[in-house]
Amino acid sequence: MLKRGDFVVERLTGKRAIVIHVSDDDEITCRFADGRLEDRFTFELETPGSLVDWLLALVTAPFVSRSRQASHGSVGGRVRPLIVRQPSAS
Repeated sequence: MLKRGDFVVERLTGKRAIVIHVSDDDEITCRFADGRLEDRFTFELETPGSLVDWLLALVTAPFVSRSRQASHGSVGGRVRPLIVRQPSAS
């Protein structure tokens, strides 16, 4: 059972948050690092792992974000929209 002040990790994104309010067993209000205050269901959250897991994630995070940026930048900088023209009736 989570309580106010507990740190949690959002399962989908891996972002850390702090529990602000527990309305019932299923809904929790969390504050994220960027200041967002959002409601989450308990199945969307998990308690953070051990200190070693946290340190490992902290050390590897810059390398993971760089590899994601490099893979997106190889397309040519920006993605151009596909233009579809209707065949003209002649």
